[in-house]
Formats: sequence, C-alpha cells, structure tokens
Amino acid sequence: MSEPPENPRPAGGDREPPEPQVGDAPDTGVPMNKETPAAEGTGERPPPYQGTYGAQPGQIPPAPPVGPGHAPPVPGAPPQPAYGPPGQPPPGYGGGPHDMLAGRGARLGAGILDGLLLSIVAMPAVLFSIRWDKMEESMESGEPIVDPLELYNIPRLLTGYAIAFLVGFAYYTILHAKWGQTLGKKAVGIRLVKASDHSAVSWGQVMGRQGFVYAITLATASLNLLTPAAGILGLAGLLDTAWILWDPRRQALHDKVAGTVVVKAVPWVPNPYAKQ
Repeated sequence: MSEPPENPRPAGGDREPPEPQVGDAPDTGVPMNKETPAAEGTGERPPPYQGTYGAQPGQIPPAPPVGPGHAPPVPGAPPQPAYGPPGQPPPGYGGGPHDMLAGRGARLGAGILDGLLLSIVAMPAVLFSIRWDKMEESMESGEPIVDPLELYNIPRLLTGYAIAFLVGFAYYTILHAKWGQTLGKKAVGIRLVKASDHSAVSWGQVMGRQGFVYAITLATASLNLLTPAAGILGLAGLLDTAWILWDPRRQALHDKVAGTVVVKAVPWVPNPYAKQ
C-alpha cells in the first residue's frame, strides 16, 4: 500500500482557502443570534439611525415654533390643533373681508321670515277693519264694488296699521340693539354690526336705520293711495333693498344711512353682543 500524500488538496483543483477580508467580524466562538447585535461598522448590520427624518446626519433638528398661535410644548400634554390664534378662522375657511359679509340669499331669507312673523301680527288689524256688511250687500245685489276703499273702515284700518308699524319698529329696533339679530337673521346665521369695526350697533343707529325703512314704506303706501299712476314712483323704494345686489359691501341704503353692515354669525368670531 502507498502512503497518503502530504498536504492533500481539495478535489476541485488547486485553489487555496479564501483569506479573511477586512471588516469581517472576528470569530469569537459565540454564535450570532437576534439578541446579540453585531458590532458597529461591520458589514453584518448597520448601526441604528440617530436623528430626525428629513435632516442631514449630524444636524440638530429644528425646535418647534413658538409664537402667536403656537403654544410651547408641555411634556405629557396631548398635541393641540394648529387652528391659529383666537378670532381667526381655521384653515380652509378663507378669512378675507368679503368672506365675513352675509350672503344676499341669507339676507333675503331673513327678510322673508321676519315679514311673515310681522304679517301674522298685522292680520287681525286688517280683518277687523273690513266692512263685512258692505261685502254682503255687494254679493246679494250682484253689483261690484268700484272703489276698493269702500270695503274697509278707514279709521280702523289706519289704527290697525299704526299698531302693526309700532310693533314692527319695536321688533327690529330692540332685537338689533340687544342681540344684533332678529328671529329671521338668527335662523339663517347672520348679524348686524357697525360697518366701521364690526362692533355692536347703538340704539341710535338701529332707530335711524329702521326709521329710514319705514319712511320709504309710508311714502310708497301714500303714493299708492293717491293714484295708481303715482305708484310707479313708489317702486323707487325697492332700491333700498335692491342696493345690496351691486354694492361691494352688500349694504342696503338703510345700512349706508345708519353706518351698519350685515355679517355672518360664525362661531370662531367673538360675538360683540355677548355680555362680558
């Protein structure tokens, strides 16, 4: 039998075993597992990142902003929503001067609601002034009534209208001066304020404002009673309300006379009529 050769070589050829590369972890005899982290700087696993996402390595993360609308962070306190300083609308609500003006549709809706309420008050006065006997005679005789005024007891009619005007004047004046809102304005979410600084209106302003409205209404009614042709001139009273259609601040003529404007009653704006 022949003796085995010295320095046996592997069957695959004359290749030598690979030499250890720089950066390889030394063999310590301890098996690597999940609980044994690899040494930093080796090729096995990169070290954990210490820093802030979006910042360059070694850069100090910026401090949170502190100023109006940004309170300093309190340890352990929940994060606060960034809605800005008090009195400012939250993001997405605009905030320009025209954004706070009441819409034309809202003003129209408020006027219709208030008119319906006051008409309920005026209805008994009109019914009480009708001459039911004159109407019954006309129906029995078959002769039409030429003059519509013959159907009414004029003194009673004027008295009823006077009461309705006083109730309406008190309704608009008191509610506007105390709360800036009639029931119609409250229903659609709008409010009457001063045009200069959006503060609460004064009693003098609301009395002058409503007095101007009623002066136009009485003038129109008087022209209609005199002659139907003169009623055309009474249509000029419609300009009082129609002025909001082209006015940049959406003011009617009575708003310009009194120095008032109608704005949205939004929850993020302080109510100038709230009692301190």
